[in-house]
Amino acid sequence: MLAVVCALGSGSAFAQPTAPALLTTCAAVRALPHREAARGLPAMIRGVVTLTPSDAPGKLTVDDGTGIWVSTAVGSAAEADAMRAQLGDVVEIEGRTHEGHFAPTVMAERVRITGRAPLPAPMSLTHLGPASGTHDCQRMTLSGVVQAADHLPRTGRTELRLLVSTPSGPFTFVLYNGGSKPAASLIDSEVTLTGVFFAYFNSRRQFIGARLFTNDPGDVQITRPPPAEPFAVQEVALPDVASFSPGGMDRHRRRVRGTVTLCKPGHYFYLQDGGHALRINTRQSEVLEPGDQVEATGFFEFEHHRAEMKEAVFRRLGRHAAPVPVEIARRQALVAEPRGVDTPVQDYEDTLVALRGRLVSVDHKQGEPLRLNLECDGVLVPAELSVPAHPEWIASLRPDSDLRVSGVCVMTFSESIPVVNWPSPVSLRLLLRGPEDVEVLIPASWWTAQRLWTALGVTAAVLLGALSWVALLRRQVAHRSAQLTEEMRARRDAAVEFESTLRERNRLAADLHDTTEQALTGLAFQLEATDALHSRAPERSQQHLSLARQLLSRSREDLRRSIWNLRARPLDQHTLAEALGEIAADRAMGTNTRIVVDCEGPPRPLPDFVAGNLLLLAQEGITNALKHAHPREIALKLTFRPRDLALMIRDDGYGFDPATAEGPKDGHFGLQGMRERIKRLGGRIDFDSAPGRGTTITATVPID
Repeated sequence: MLAVVCALGSGSAFAQPTAPALLTTCAAVRALPHREAARGLPAMIRGVVTLTPSDAPGKLTVDDGTGIWVSTAVGSAAEADAMRAQLGDVVEIEGRTHEGHFAPTVMAERVRITGRAPLPAPMSLTHLGPASGTHDCQRMTLSGVVQAADHLPRTGRTELRLLVSTPSGPFTFVLYNGGSKPAASLIDSEVTLTGVFFAYFNSRRQFIGARLFTNDPGDVQITRPPPAEPFAVQEVALPDVASFSPGGMDRHRRRVRGTVTLCKPGHYFYLQDGGHALRINTRQSEVLEPGDQVEATGFFEFEHHRAEMKEAVFRRLGRHAAPVPVEIARRQALVAEPRGVDTPVQDYEDTLVALRGRLVSVDHKQGEPLRLNLECDGVLVPAELSVPAHPEWIASLRPDSDLRVSGVCVMTFSESIPVVNWPSPVSLRLLLRGPEDVEVLIPASWWTAQRLWTALGVTAAVLLGALSWVALLRRQVAHRSAQLTEEMRARRDAAVEFESTLRERNRLAADLHDTTEQALTGLAFQLEATDALHSRAPERSQQHLSLARQLLSRSREDLRRSIWNLRARPLDQHTLAEALGEIAADRAMGTNTRIVVDCEGPPRPLPDFVAGNLLLLAQEGITNALKHAHPREIALKLTFRPRDLALMIRDDGYGFDPATAEGPKDGHFGLQGMRERIKRLGGRIDFDSAPGRGTTITATVPID
């Protein structure tokens, strides 16, 4: 059973959708999931302006007990009103929620200034970590040691930017109106800073760092000024840098000294004292040479699993001999975790070392340092040159050379910060000071892989050219041979045509002698007899006249057949099979003989010379059969085979004996003409006949 329940309103079958509730506090907006905030829900909040960012006109932070970021559309009236707001103004914001890039925000559609009020009391923050991201847009107070300070010129103002170190990590502080006090005077001071807390975040809306912004110079409180002299601080020996101390790691400046091994002015240099070394990061652009004795003061920070000195200033004390590189194998530099208290740990990172290896390749890209890729213990180790090198020297470095390179050892570790176990180095690279740090032990063979491939390529090109030339010559020879063959065939065909013409003339002469001349002679005799008996014996005269008419009719038929045999182009617009059919139809007309034509195999185009001679052969065979054999049926069969063509002429007439048949000396040229035609075509002809059993003539000619 299905139950359906319908709720009916007053006069309506469906309830009207409920409008979203108006959000009236900053906390209510911040509590929205970002997908809900992205719907643009209506909001009306009232609070105190706690920040007016100079680099983001028309934006501000408003606090009603909870802070929130407020934006306005560019060019809108709300933007103009927001730009008039000052720190401490009470504003009334009407607008809609926005998901923001980290925390929910408000997109203002109207901003109204209603009065003034004191800024909310800041909260104290003692730990910077992912959890501190909840304080985004809130007024906070943080304390720490200033490690770097800069006055940055902006349009119509000066911005003070501080890098502050705390026990839980560094943060950036920005004072939009920085004043005129020298920024360097704040370095190494202990400060308490107040401002609006903002989170650094990534594209996934995840917290990665902290910033503090303010418009009020009074938010900077110096609780302990720095030493008057930067170098009047505690000195630390290189082996003791950032090592264990019962009081914890000091965040103030410390001083170190040692011998310079490598320098990149304005960026960093390396100090070494015995077997211990340290990277010094500095903005000071003074050039240092290997062997300079230097004193540096700065702040220790952990980078890449090792302590480095940051924001350092230095001074030159003198000059000694440059440290001698310690030659090691690659595996010695990869320090493993000690397994016992007495296990010595030899650390080569940041120290000057030398490695032997085979040069695999040289990478020289625009805007990047020159890199030599060496194979050491079966592993690729890059060696980077920190200064420009002469092109001729670069060209002299041939792959497969055995080299000894000297430079500062820099490690790459498998684990990133925060470290959860012993940081295991997985690879290393060397920073070279100059071309003098590269020593060629065994030059590469002149026959490099590249030269070998070049030689093979040239050889292949020559061979290909020779083969192409031979192929071209063979093609020309074949073309010329075909021309000569065609000329010889044309001459042979012309000779055959000439001989055939002579033979046709002889045959025609014989036909005229054997038939037409004799018929005309008999006709003359009959006409004379008719004339002589015309008056004396009219009846006999009519008999002779009738015989004369018969002789005349026979002569006309013989002459017509002779003229037919003389036709020059019987194959025009016809195939051989069609021409044979036409001849058969013509020859059978007026006789009692049935002539049939059959074709076997796929027809192929034939040269006119071959087809014409076969057609004349068929005419000769049909004529001889009709004249001498008086058959009831004559069959012509044309057979196309892959390499030759056969024409068979078979009749069921009287037959004859080929051995005793009359020939040219008897005035008969038929059989001899057939043999000559086929011989000229390079074929053969067979005669199969006997008295009383008909005749079969088979001619075979090549057509490949």
